[in-house]
Amino acid sequence: MEGRIKRFPEINAFFETTGFEKRTDLPEFFTFRFDELPVTKALKMPPYQKNFYQISLIIHASSAEVGINDQSNASLENTLYFLSPDHIFSWQRHPSTTGFVVYFKADFLNFYQGDFKTDFSFFDLSASNFLKFDDATARELATDFGKLYKAFYTQTPYRVQILQSLLLSLLFTCKGLQEVAGADRIKPSKKQDLAFRFQNLVGNCYVTHKQVAEYAKRLHVSANTLNQTVKEVTGKTAKEVISDKIIQVAKQQLQYTPDDVAQVAFALGFEEPTHFIRFFKSHTAVTPREYRNAQL
Repeated sequence: MEGRIKRFPEINAFFETTGFEKRTDLPEFFTFRFDELPVTKALKMPPYQKNFYQISLIIHASSAEVGINDQSNASLENTLYFLSPDHIFSWQRHPSTTGFVVYFKADFLNFYQGDFKTDFSFFDLSASNFLKFDDATARELATDFGKLYKAFYTQTPYRVQILQSLLLSLLFTCKGLQEVAGADRIKPSKKQDLAFRFQNLVGNCYVTHKQVAEYAKRLHVSANTLNQTVKEVTGKTAKEVISDKIIQVAKQQLQYTPDDVAQVAFALGFEEPTHFIRFFKSHTAVTPREYRNAQL
């Protein structure tokens, strides 16, 4: 359904919008360096989505900032970040930012026999999608990204197979670094784990599931248990978490798309625009139209 934040289905179509002159000859894969981007074009992008995955390594950030769903990061020196087609992404870069970007579609790794989403959980909506490193580790990562970059721009008989192998190797390197980074963290309690899984479900199902009981059923607990646990861990009831997510996305739609209130309502899973208007006003004290006008 139309009426959502702009989504780019293809890599080259995205670059046509941003003014980047390079194009990929492989529709399912592309890599480039930040210092190849235009100095004066596309220094900022409002929230958008795309039908491909992204891995970015920023070495020197300058004043670059990125936003991934609810996460915002303005401290990007020596940082990896990961994006899936489900993420809403925004960014502001600086002409002197350095590092690498890799884009790939899921089909590019269709030979992989493991569980992609489980094995590479740094792409998950509810995960922290940032990993920060010391200078030495960042340099090692830059070498791995550099191999991918060189292979992409070298025409050989087995170029695609080499890229697939190098990409999978990079993903497992990132997985290892993620596990090392998480080794020092305290293992979550059962209550924290339940609250985490609930928030993950909300991030994926808020359009179709708006009742606590629907989430409780999928998590195999009672609605009361879910409410009490989420309240204890997050300070909010389960219903408030669901409502906050819907309001967050609604505000993004109203601010960054030209779609009328009815389109936004239907995109968010409301059967009637009037239901959406009442819901929005009860949580923000203004109507969707009043909120939109205040952003102009």
